[in-house]
Amino acid sequence: MSPEFSLIIPTYNRREALVHCLRHLEALRFPKRGFEVLLVDDGSTDGTEEVAKGKWNLVLRVLRQANAGASAARNAGILAAKGQFCMFVDDDVLVHPDLLSEHQEAHRAWPNLLVRGPVINIPALPCPTTPPPLWRHYSRNYLCTSNASLNREFLLEAGLFDTTFPRWEDAELGVRLKALGVRRRFKPRALVYHLKPAESLESLLRTAAADGRSAASLYKRYPSLSMRLRSGLHPLNLLRNGLLTAGPLLEVVSRSARGEGPLPEALARSLLVEHEYLRAGMQELRQEHPSEGQNAAPVR
Repeated sequence: MSPEFSLIIPTYNRREALVHCLRHLEALRFPKRGFEVLLVDDGSTDGTEEVAKGKWNLVLRVLRQANAGASAARNAGILAAKGQFCMFVDDDVLVHPDLLSEHQEAHRAWPNLLVRGPVINIPALPCPTTPPPLWRHYSRNYLCTSNASLNREFLLEAGLFDTTFPRWEDAELGVRLKALGVRRRFKPRALVYHLKPAESLESLLRTAAADGRSAASLYKRYPSLSMRLRSGLHPLNLLRNGLLTAGPLLEVVSRSARGEGPLPEALARSLLVEHEYLRAGMQELRQEHPSEGQNAAPVR
């Protein structure tokens, strides 16, 4: 008998987080034969293989591939899945015990949907004993690979994840799923916790640049006003951030973001991360569209 859900988890060199992820999956209040866990090891070198070989109270299948990125790993999981529904969970995500029951309830009440739930960031273990107000964690993002499930056939029809997108690959696939008429339902009680320790400023800026380039690539592939607004790469954001980081102000913001200036560190970090996002995104747009942003405030 095939399971109802296939939980697809790509992993790469996150052995410690993966252990916690699998332990929380063991605690799911859902029939063990009702779901399988497909762990796709994307070329890990940190002992992840030994973790996967451990004794887990799960129907666990392990796929291994040379390092090719999370999108390629998820695609491998989708193709190998036996369940009717593919459920996406990341290797640093800790599921609530009722996660699958909530997703199941939604799929049975509203067939042919993509089901989403809250992703609550926490800096470290343990998970909160009582969830925060869930309305604060409502997300308009159509597809999030930390907590989403949908019929496997929809993914096959849409064409799986595009592995050329290093970031925002879930948003790109979401465009194609919506074009097929797949609607979304957000279940506030279908929650997960995301282990997200504090990052260095340099790491935040690298991620911001990658996100900016991916946002620009998404807009270039699906050009429209709504996509431009969604990307954040539009004149209003450029003007606002440009005014706050223009000329010598950028140095003040940069020093404050490192705790060495007059501005609150959190505010300065937010401005600097946005600045890097806009800079990288506009640079990507201008590579093939030299007229893009000529009338906008410069981002230096």
